[in-house]
Amino acid sequence: MALTKVVLLCIQNKKQLTITHDQIYKHFSQYGQIEKILIFEKTQIWKVFLETKNKETAQNLIKQCNNNILNTDNSLRMQLYPSNLENVIFSDSNSAGKDYSKYKEKRDSYNSTDDEQNSVGSQGEQNPNANSTKNYQQNIQQSIYQYQQHLQQRLYEQQVLQMRLQTQSLDLQVPDYVNTIVSAQWVDQFVQLGKLLQSQYLLQYQLIDNYINYIKQESANALSEIQNQQRQQQLQQQLQINNTLNQIYHVDQEEKSRVIVAKSFDDSVTTIDMLYNIFSIYGNIDKMVYQKDKSTLLIEYHLQKCADQCIEKLNNVVFQGQTLQITYSILQEITFLDELEELGLVEKTFYEERFIGSEATNRYKPKNSFVAASPNDTIFLMNLSNELLNIESIQPLLETDIIDFKFYEDPKQKHSCALKFKTVEDAMYFLAKNHGKVMADRKILMTFSKKPM
Repeated sequence: MALTKVVLLCIQNKKQLTITHDQIYKHFSQYGQIEKILIFEKTQIWKVFLETKNKETAQNLIKQCNNNILNTDNSLRMQLYPSNLENVIFSDSNSAGKDYSKYKEKRDSYNSTDDEQNSVGSQGEQNPNANSTKNYQQNIQQSIYQYQQHLQQRLYEQQVLQMRLQTQSLDLQVPDYVNTIVSAQWVDQFVQLGKLLQSQYLLQYQLIDNYINYIKQESANALSEIQNQQRQQQLQQQLQINNTLNQIYHVDQEEKSRVIVAKSFDDSVTTIDMLYNIFSIYGNIDKMVYQKDKSTLLIEYHLQKCADQCIEKLNNVVFQGQTLQITYSILQEITFLDELEELGLVEKTFYEERFIGSEATNRYKPKNSFVAASPNDTIFLMNLSNELLNIESIQPLLETDIIDFKFYEDPKQKHSCALKFKTVEDAMYFLAKNHGKVMADRKILMTFSKKPM
């Protein structure tokens, strides 16, 4: 489905704070023109439709504002999703919506306020805002154009003077036959007059040449100034992007969350199933979102201690040649609503893979207390049938050689096995690809061994 100009905004609001249309408008109008706002649900997660000016503005809001905080309040965390609505329509009695396309003066007042804030530096000095900077560059470009026009005119005058000087030099060479018919005094006066005129031409030529050099230097200075302005704008934009990323991903160590952010995967070979097999070792998972184009995984564990254990055990571990970077997220829960997808209100973006946990997918019973092992070179296989109590039956799963193995027989016929690999990476890859596979009518369960061989 194509992206429309309507965006679905979900605001986590567990404290049930009052959020107004104007507060939402003031935050998002910085990133593009907002036409309409409709607040259609006020629970612990407020749901809002934002109608923007066009599809490009909607896409920019999703990129720039996803996972932001509203009004600098950490309890108001936001997520944005593409919507399939073409327009936001209000009913006659609807008080939950507001049409900002009819309030241009209000929008202008917000923009002017922002401009005033941006125009004051850290020490109270006035700095050019975005509009004045644009006008400033246009003025410089106009000056450069005028310099070029003057330069062409002066170069033409220089060529004319050059021709006159050459002609005057010829005139100063008095022919011999003139000397025979006029007095020497007249010839001398003629030569002196020619030299005076030649001196005037030379002086004028020098003045024009100096002015040409001046124009060239001023034009180069103006171009340099524009380039400096552009570099400053690029640095400011990069600083804003870095601040936004820090706001999304950085959390003080004291502030924990059941949601973690994991980065640095080889997205060409890593699937969400493989990531589930690894991360579910450390606790039952409620939700996952794998953004392949960003090599980023969001995981919401059922319990806080599971998220703590995952960060402790997996952070900075090498998986498929990449060093995993795992931190707490600023989100307290992942919001994506499949019921809205089914209603056609939200589009499931092509670059995301999603997972929703259930009792069927949980590795552990809710009340079980457990401590999972850190990644190591030994994988423990459980729930093996009698037919799998030999290395030949396990061999089809192996893509790399193993160093050692050992089978354990269980009276309840839920046999197990330990496989020792050459490296921890080989062991992790084996587990990621094969946990949960069905062999001989048994679902094979795998984890890292607490007692490496």
